[in-house]
Amino acid sequence: MAKPQASKQIAITGGTLIDGSGRDPVKNATVLIEGERIVAVGPSVAVPKGAQVIDAAGRTVLPGIIDCHVHGTYRARDMRQHLLNTPTYNVLRSTAVLEETIACGVTTARDMGGADAGFRAAIEEGYIAGPRLLISIAMISQTGGHGDAWVPAGLRIQKRAWLPSPVADGVDEVRRLVRHILMAGADFIKICATGGITSVTDSWDEQQFTTEEISVAVAEAKARRKTVAVHAEGVDGIRMALEADIHSLEHGWFIDEHSVDVMLKKGTWWVPTLALVPLSLEHRAKNTAWDKQQLASEDVKEREIHALMEKQIPLWKDAVKRGVKVAFGTDQSHRLLVGENLAEMRFMVDWLGMSPMQVLVSATSKAAECIGRSDVGLLEAGRLADVLVVEGDPLENIRILEERARLKLVMQGGRAYTNTL
Repeated sequence: MAKPQASKQIAITGGTLIDGSGRDPVKNATVLIEGERIVAVGPSVAVPKGAQVIDAAGRTVLPGIIDCHVHGTYRARDMRQHLLNTPTYNVLRSTAVLEETIACGVTTARDMGGADAGFRAAIEEGYIAGPRLLISIAMISQTGGHGDAWVPAGLRIQKRAWLPSPVADGVDEVRRLVRHILMAGADFIKICATGGITSVTDSWDEQQFTTEEISVAVAEAKARRKTVAVHAEGVDGIRMALEADIHSLEHGWFIDEHSVDVMLKKGTWWVPTLALVPLSLEHRAKNTAWDKQQLASEDVKEREIHALMEKQIPLWKDAVKRGVKVAFGTDQSHRLLVGENLAEMRFMVDWLGMSPMQVLVSATSKAAECIGRSDVGLLEAGRLADVLVVEGDPLENIRILEERARLKLVMQGGRAYTNTL
C-alpha cells in the first residue's frame, strides 16, 4: 500500500504549545497544517472553513521527538534462535520495532547500524510505519572491535545478513569501507572508537582505531557532505575520537574535563544515552533468563559501568552548564527500550541537571540541528508537521511522556499515526 495522502488542511486547536525552541509555552494555540507541512502557528491563527479540527484543549502540543541514536532492526537476543531465523524473518520482525518507535512519539531517528536504504524508503513511501530514518547502514569496526561479530569458535556470525561487513583495518581499508557505505546510501557514518557492552572480544573502555583511521572516515564523509558519529565509552577512545574532529560523540559516558574543553571548542555534539545501563540492570533483576541469552559478559560490564557512571554525574552536570551541545538519543535496540524511548528524558533531568524544557529542546530543535535537518524539530511555519498531543504538562513532570495512554496524537508529516482525540 502506498503512502496515504495527508488531509489538505488540519487545525490543531486549543492546546498549550511547546514549540521546541525553548520559548515559554503558549496557551490556547493553533497549529495549522496543509499537506505535510505547518503553515501557521500561534494563539491568533484563524481556522479556515472546511479544515479538519483536532481539539487539543487542556493538553500539551509538542513537536515530534527526534531520537539521534537507535538500532531499529531486529535480531534475536538468543543466539540459538538467531541462527535459526532467516534474514527475511528478521527484516519482517523489524517492522514491529520501527512501529513501536513511532507509537511512543519518535517521528524521526538516526539509525546507528542495521537499517539500509530499503528500510528508509519503505517508511518514506508508507509501506511500513516508523520514524523517518537517517541511516548509517553498518557500524564500522576494527578487527576484534565492538562491531566485529567474531566469536571464539572461529567464525563471524552475521547479525544482520543484509549489511556489508563492517570490519576494516588501517587507513586504506577504512577509506574504502566508508566510500562503500556512502555509495550504498548512508546519510552519515558510524564508527567505533572503543569496545562496548555487547561485543565478545573487547572491553568497553579500550581504545579502538587510531586518530588517523577515524580522521580518514571524517574526511571521506565530509567530501560527500556527510558527518561521522562515533561510539565511544572509555576516556582514551573519547579523547582520540575528538582529535579527529568528529560530529557527534555517542555514549561518551567517561568524558573528562579535557574532553569537555575540546567539545566546547569544536562544537561536538554529545548523545549520552543514559538510560540504557540502569534500565538493563533493572530488567536483569526481573528477567533472569536474559543473562543466559548473552554471549558477552554484559551483566559484568553493566554493573561496572553503572557504578562508575554515578561518579560521573557532577562532571556531566558541569559539562551541560558550560554549554556542551546535547542531543537526545537512547540506543534503543532489540535488547531494550523499544517503545520506551522517552524514558531517557528522566535520566537527562536527574543525571545531567537539565530542566524538562531543556530536555524537550534537546529532543526536538537541538536534535534536528545535530542530525542536519532544518525541516523538523520545531512547530513553525514551513516545517514538516510532526506533532504530538499529550495529556498533562511535561514541564511539571517529564515522566508523563513515558505513559503511552497520555499520547493522544502522533502526527508525522501531516498524517496521524495515532489519534484518540
